[in-house]
Amino acid sequence: MSTRVDTPDAAHEHARGALRRSAGILVVAAAVLVSIVACTSEPEVVEPVVTTPQASLEGEWVLTRTVTVSDDELNPDRAIGAVSTRFVSISQANCETALCPGTVSSGVSTEQRESTELNQVDGGLEWTFVGTLNCINQETGLVQVADAYEFTQSASLTVTETTDEGGVAVASKLEGTMSFTDSLTLEAHQAGCRRDPLVANVEYVITAVRATVEEPAPETEG
Repeated sequence: MSTRVDTPDAAHEHARGALRRSAGILVVAAAVLVSIVACTSEPEVVEPVVTTPQASLEGEWVLTRTVTVSDDELNPDRAIGAVSTRFVSISQANCETALCPGTVSSGVSTEQRESTELNQVDGGLEWTFVGTLNCINQETGLVQVADAYEFTQSASLTVTETTDEGGVAVASKLEGTMSFTDSLTLEAHQAGCRRDPLVANVEYVITAVRATVEEPAPETEG
């Protein structure tokens, strides 16, 4: 049996070779890392596809909602077939692109409205409201628990009719769908607010037309 014993020079040569191999591995790893960073540091921005001429949405609208699906039919306002009205105001920013941002304000009257961001899409618009609702005592009609329900309401509308006003297309009718979900919070339940179901889902078909502008009454003499 023979035994090999490395000399100091051979040991140094082995060490230098190992260092060279390690350095090569580090260079390759660094190159791969740079390549990954270069590929991921600037994500591609995808522009929305616009295939139809966009009509102006700005102005006052009267929106009619009809319930089509509901799991909260004990509430007459949410029973299937129930009809309700919302007064909607839309404002849009002046921009150089086909789809412009804006604001949607909606409520049971023109004096009681909440606002959210307008998302204009090809041929229509979308919006989402997120908020809270009070728990009302059915016997007294008073607020039993404030902010008892957390809700999300989303609407999607398509421009179905337009008019021409001085060469500008103006939307005159919108049609689409709306979904509404609310859930009773644990804190409200502990405070004595009750409802079955705890989570309610309601779907609507919706139609919006331009609000009629009332002409001021003529002044009378005397």
